[in-house]
Amino acid sequence: MIIGIVNGKGGVGKTTTAIYLAKSFTDKGHKVAVIDLDLQGSASDWADRAEAAGTPLPFPVEVSNLKRLPRTISAVGQDAIVILDTPPGDARSIDAAIEASDFIIVPTQASSIEVARVWETLPSLNGLPFGVLITSARLGTRNLEAVAEVLKGQEVPVFDARIPLRETIRDTFGTVPTKSEGYEKVAQEILEAFQ
Repeated sequence: MIIGIVNGKGGVGKTTTAIYLAKSFTDKGHKVAVIDLDLQGSASDWADRAEAAGTPLPFPVEVSNLKRLPRTISAVGQDAIVILDTPPGDARSIDAAIEASDFIIVPTQASSIEVARVWETLPSLNGLPFGVLITSARLGTRNLEAVAEVLKGQEVPVFDARIPLRETIRDTFGTVPTKSEGYEKVAQEILEAFQ
């Protein structure tokens, strides 16, 4: 299974989602690999820092580009869950990730400007199964529920899981996440969608 994490906007939690989701699938016993398509290399930087600290991530993070993406996916193996971390604002990389994927996650925060980018992203998904994942959520707020209702009202699939706004999530950059912070539920929802 290949999962693309896409949104044209930066700062919505794509890399965090890639790493935490990979860890959640690994915890469930799946072989997992993350492919970093972002020129900024945030996912590979995360992996390098964890390794340098003596606690490497329990899955590989491979750097790739548009030309090598099919080869990189193939090298990971058919039995792996592959997670594609995409850059913001790079339509060609986002389109390549969508084309390669079996499922798309569109992370967004619960604000008008963030959700506006979701609407821009959806037409490019070409009928693939997908879900919008609300990240950095202020749980229990009216704004959060209003955004979820707007998306559902437009028949946009939204994950039941909400990723909370927590400093502990931001502080895990360069380390192995020890808490799932809701991503185990995201992994479970994806697995259920494919059963």
